[in-house]
Amino acid sequence: MATLSSLIRLRKHTIDEKQKALAELYRQVEAFEARKKFYQDEIKKEREVLNQNPIVEMLAYFGLFQKAAERDIMRINVQLQKLEARVRIAQDDIREAFANMKRVEIVQETRTAQEKAESEAKETREMDDIGIDGFRRRDQE
Repeated sequence: MATLSSLIRLRKHTIDEKQKALAELYRQVEAFEARKKFYQDEIKKEREVLNQNPIVEMLAYFGLFQKAAERDIMRINVQLQKLEARVRIAQDDIREAFANMKRVEIVQETRTAQEKAESEAKETREMDDIGIDGFRRRDQE
């Protein structure tokens, strides 16, 4: 029977590539989360400065700044939702690829066990034949 080791290596390589792609998606999610946190922190910081020194002009500028920052946060949230969908798809794809690899590994293990059992059975038959031949020779003498 043919071995499936090359197919198993191919499946492992495929899984590795899919894991790398998933890791890249996670890096993108982290980058968007960091940008979102930056905008949120900036809004909070500017609001604290405004509360300590309430000037009418600063209120107008803060309002514009806050609207722009919230608009950016909304865009980031949209991008995060898209990325999260891609992450879920990538995770499902990895699970499926891993299951496929495991099936091939199980088939290979079954084949190996079957070949070993056949080899042991053949060896046992040969040893039995040798023993029987030895017994016949002694019996004929």
